[in-house]
Amino acid sequence: MTNGEMREAGGRPGSRRSGSRRTGGFLVLLLAVCCAAGAAGGVYLSRRNVPEEPPQGLVYEANVVSGDIPGKSREERQQEMDSLVEEGMLAMSMNITPSGKVSGDSRGINWLIENPSNQGKLIRVEITRDDTGEKIYETGAIRPGNYVESAPLDTALPAGVYECTAVFFAYGEETEALIGQAAVKLTLTLQE
Repeated sequence: MTNGEMREAGGRPGSRRSGSRRTGGFLVLLLAVCCAAGAAGGVYLSRRNVPEEPPQGLVYEANVVSGDIPGKSREERQQEMDSLVEEGMLAMSMNITPSGKVSGDSRGINWLIENPSNQGKLIRVEITRDDTGEKIYETGAIRPGNYVESAPLDTALPAGVYECTAVFFAYGEETEALIGQAAVKLTLTLQE
C-alpha cells in the first residue's frame, strides 16, 4: 500500500470518509426540509379546495329603528292587520318612491321598510333594478316591530330615475323557515 492509499483509508479528519459523513448529513437535512415543504403544500391544497360552510340561519339587519313608523295610530294599524285573515298573508310597508343622493355625506335612501309589530313573521327585502336585474340593496332579517328608515345602496349608481322591484321574503319567527314572498314595484330617484 502506498502512502497516498493509506491516507484515504486511514480516516483522517480531512479524508473522503469524513466528507461523505458531512454529505450524508446534509442529504438527510435536505430530505427532511423537502418532506416538510411537501406536507405543508399538501395541507394548503387540501384546505383550499374545501368549500366554505354557508352561514347558518338568517343574518339580522343591524340598521333598524324599534317601533312602528310614525304617522299611523294604533287603531289604523289594527284595521290594516284585521284585513289579513289568512296566515299566509304578508303585511309589508315601504316607501314606493324612495330617493337619495349619490354624492356628499348623506347618501342614505329613505326606504322606510317596516315589519309591523303585529305581523308575527321575520322579513327580509331585496331590491333589484328592473332594466338590468342587478341587486342594488338588501336588508338583513327584520324582526316584527322594527323598520329600516334609511340606508345607502349596496351598488354605486349615477344620478337618475330607476324602476325597481322590492321582493319581501317572509320567515317563521321561531323556525326561520321561508314562508313566502311578495313583490312591489317602486321608483328610485337619485340626485347629485
